[in-house]
Amino acid sequence: MKSFVLRASLMAASLIAAWGLVCLERTALGDDKSSPLYAGTAKVDITPEADTAVDMLGRRLSPRDRLFARVLVLKNDDVSLAIVSVDLIVFASPKVISDAKAKWGIRHVILSATHTHAGTVPRGLIINPPMSSDWTRSNRAPADSIDWPGLSADPWYAATEAKIVAAIGAATQNLFAARIVAGKGPFESAYMAHNRRLVRPGAPVVALWENPDRRPTKPVDPTVGVIRVEDLTGKPRALAVQYACHPVTTMGSGVVSRDFPGAMVDYVEQELGPDCLAMYLQGAQGDLDPYDLHNLRGENRFNIVRRAGISLGQGALRVAADLKVRPGAGAPDASKATLQVKESLLTIPNRTGNRTTEVGLLTIVIDRTLALVALPGEPFIQHQLDLSAKSPVANTFILGLAYCGQGSPFVVYIPTAQAVKEGGYGATECSFLAADAGAKLVDEALAQIRDLQARRKTTRVAPR
Repeated sequence: MKSFVLRASLMAASLIAAWGLVCLERTALGDDKSSPLYAGTAKVDITPEADTAVDMLGRRLSPRDRLFARVLVLKNDDVSLAIVSVDLIVFASPKVISDAKAKWGIRHVILSATHTHAGTVPRGLIINPPMSSDWTRSNRAPADSIDWPGLSADPWYAATEAKIVAAIGAATQNLFAARIVAGKGPFESAYMAHNRRLVRPGAPVVALWENPDRRPTKPVDPTVGVIRVEDLTGKPRALAVQYACHPVTTMGSGVVSRDFPGAMVDYVEQELGPDCLAMYLQGAQGDLDPYDLHNLRGENRFNIVRRAGISLGQGALRVAADLKVRPGAGAPDASKATLQVKESLLTIPNRTGNRTTEVGLLTIVIDRTLALVALPGEPFIQHQLDLSAKSPVANTFILGLAYCGQGSPFVVYIPTAQAVKEGGYGATECSFLAADAGAKLVDEALAQIRDLQARRKTTRVAPR
């Protein structure tokens, strides 16, 4: 009897030890978020009625282009994410983000504006001096002067919010097993982009609103970023293009226009077919403009915009053609991917006075090959160059004008500390955060990327 009890005790101890080993290994492997990846896409028309479209100065806009919101949903066992690209100058809707979570279970939402200056705006954002102040130049947070939730009082804006939430739902309900690959490559264009800050020793900074002579300027980022989402047959289902440049060529033309981002997505979809959704993701365009603006007249303005968009699309497709799916693409688990997201909220002093502003930052890391950093403002291009140079992830892209639900919906320009010393538009005008705000945001993004990478590491325990 004692021998039986001893044998039973030893067997139980062995089982407990084995179970503990399994649990230990599962805990260690649980940090590896690799699981089947699913994606879904949707596009919705958000064009206002012909008699309601206005620009930020309240001027009536005649119909020309249709405006759209484009949605890419990415989901695995642990994370759900919606990236929305909207053909507007800025779009920061707390309602869309909260409704997407409540109705569709999407935990993270990025609302990214293409920043076209010829898209319509809700009545609450109109600048009409002297009747209303210019909230972009007030040297304080737009959240202090704009009732962002109250923008829904505009019927077109409320309808747009509802359409985008529905589009997120449509993408979520039509998921497909997916693979994702990203890269970047050189891109130079006869149409864009140049740095519009002409810094002269001992003289004020001059704004180069246009550069028809194509004089060299710096800094610029001579690359284009590409994110390709494909199904398991290798068919492209979404192509997101990240580039940094102000879409301002059709500004003041009196029509609704998507500017060059619209021409770019149209070209890419024409080349890749109707089953592939193209998206433009605005980068750190704070001090970058296209070469042509006031020198363009009549229909030539729209022809140049179209050529600019096509050139960007061609550059993106050249990069996409060289992208290779990671090893093992033909295996049954080819669609597995790590999809990691981290959000943080920074309290940043304003440049003057004692006030502070909360700035939300969201970072995505996918398979250690792609990192996206979403910021709710217009960073100067040097921030993008610095982040890319310091990041341990090969393809690290800033998404400017991107609101994720935390902090101020929009913080206008985010210059470098050096630019603040030099002065000029975007640095000391239309900018209110402390001079080191951009550097702090870049440092936080790098910390987030490294933290997400560290979480992914696994420690396997070998059986003894």
